[in-house]
Amino acid sequence: MPGMSRIGHRCRGWLFRRVAAWAVAVALAFFARPGATHTLPISYLRLVPEADYLHLELIFNPFELALMAEVDDNRDAELDLGELARHGQVVADAVVGALKLRAGGAALRPETAGMDPDLSGHHVRLRAHYKVDARGLPLTVESDLPALTSPSHLTQVTYDNGTNRQLAQFDSHSRRVTFHPPAPLTSAVAPAVSRGRAAASVALLALVAFLLVIAGAALGWCLRRRRARR
Repeated sequence: MPGMSRIGHRCRGWLFRRVAAWAVAVALAFFARPGATHTLPISYLRLVPEADYLHLELIFNPFELALMAEVDDNRDAELDLGELARHGQVVADAVVGALKLRAGGAALRPETAGMDPDLSGHHVRLRAHYKVDARGLPLTVESDLPALTSPSHLTQVTYDNGTNRQLAQFDSHSRRVTFHPPAPLTSAVAPAVSRGRAAASVALLALVAFLLVIAGAALGWCLRRRRARR
């Protein structure tokens, strides 16, 4: 019986080592696949209105694109600098075409749009510039990126005009958002300033009246003292 126990123990040890080896092999095979990392279907859209231009920036994972097979020359599920140089404009035109922008109700068209060569690989960046001063206008953004990527695609949106930041998210249920400019400070501040000045004026007049009363009382008291001495 002791011999049988030793045999059973050896068998269990051998089986454990085999299972562990297979687990390690499967894990290595999974993580070694091209594009196995950073494969979340999320993109990040940033909108910055300035005096002369509305700037758009979109960071996304190119492996999601339906046209990836046409532009990924080495089939590694990434876009390197060479692929961006050869096919970047095709990608930029397709992606920016999936984003519809309106400022104050007027449709916007980008003056320039292209891929940023400073970011390549798992993540790439689209930059587009619209010739409009949208700082004081409602800005509506409509996304059709899921048609270009997948229905599960999410887009985190940030609208930043320097003094006010607004956030939104596009998903399968929400593909449109309107950002409103902040209310002018003068409309809220001017009445408050006027009320403050009026209150200060009333307080000053009350103080002056009080001092005059005190001065009059003191003068009357002095005159009475002088008469009493005579």
